[in-house]
Amino acid sequence: MNSSPESSPIDHAESIVNALGDGAYVLDADRNRVFVNDRLREVTGFDQAVLHAKHPERLVEKGYWSAETGDRYRAAADRVLDGEADDERVQLTTTLADGREITTETRLTPIERDGSVVGAVGVIRDVTDRVQRERELKRLNERLERLAGFLSHDLRNPLSVARGYVDLARETGDTERLAAAEGAFGRIESMIDEALVMARDPDEVETADAAVDLAELAADCLESGDPGDQPADADLVVDDPGPVAGDPTLLRRAVGNLIGNAFEHGDDDVTVRVGIDDRGVYVADDGPGLPADERDRAALTDFGVSPGGGTGIGLAIVERVAAAHGWTLDVDESASGGFRATLVGAEPTK
Repeated sequence: MNSSPESSPIDHAESIVNALGDGAYVLDADRNRVFVNDRLREVTGFDQAVLHAKHPERLVEKGYWSAETGDRYRAAADRVLDGEADDERVQLTTTLADGREITTETRLTPIERDGSVVGAVGVIRDVTDRVQRERELKRLNERLERLAGFLSHDLRNPLSVARGYVDLARETGDTERLAAAEGAFGRIESMIDEALVMARDPDEVETADAAVDLAELAADCLESGDPGDQPADADLVVDDPGPVAGDPTLLRRAVGNLIGNAFEHGDDDVTVRVGIDDRGVYVADDGPGLPADERDRAALTDFGVSPGGGTGIGLAIVERVAAAHGWTLDVDESASGGFRATLVGAEPTK
């Protein structure tokens, strides 16, 4: 370092950077890193050839930054070096020498001499934990917003039905009406349970490990009314009764939603098949199926979104159940041209 009385602004900046507790460096006017402090060396593990080089070109070349990250940094640095900004902050994702990936925020400030910018100081802070918390909070807020919308909108219909039957029973004294009200309340309870599953991350959903008989499960779904109204001429066929290894309650919700989806969107004489093959548990129908441009699994399983105008929770529940078990949900065309959903990874019990 030049210690003469005529030291340059760059030399002065190096003295400041060297004293900082955060990782920091000095750029010259051509975006060459001419000085880095010990903290930056320690954190990154980069060698001198990377640390003292044109920035960001060398980092991109070595794979520590993506091309997109390099472009964003270059644009921010050039605004400072061109005198267009007195302060620039840019968030960057960096792969360190040991292979770890961190998110940092770099603050760039100009170094000036006689009114001209001759370089810049970059101060780096690790914001990985903060960014992760912000992402988790954003995901939580999105889930809560969708949950609130679902509860406030989709529960109104069965609640209105139940109230109507109760009021009618009061007026007429006909208690047989209460059976229909009880069914509506049962559906409300089921919808609330499903919404609570959707409000949690898959890795927070506890799963039991049991042998679930698919034939019994399908029959129980129909008897409980969970899939909704079954068309008069509809048929449910169990190709392979199982048993399959999984959580009985969650698997029942997944299969029940898939059967209900087939009843809702199929023809009056739709045939729904439930079984397990070498890929996993499947529910398939011979209904009209989905147009090819609507088979995007991400869109179909987005909570609160339903191409068919339904509640938008059915396939989202199925995917959440699959994820909780470590499975995946695959949607495709059935052998008969209808809709098929497969819980890929589900296996028969030994």
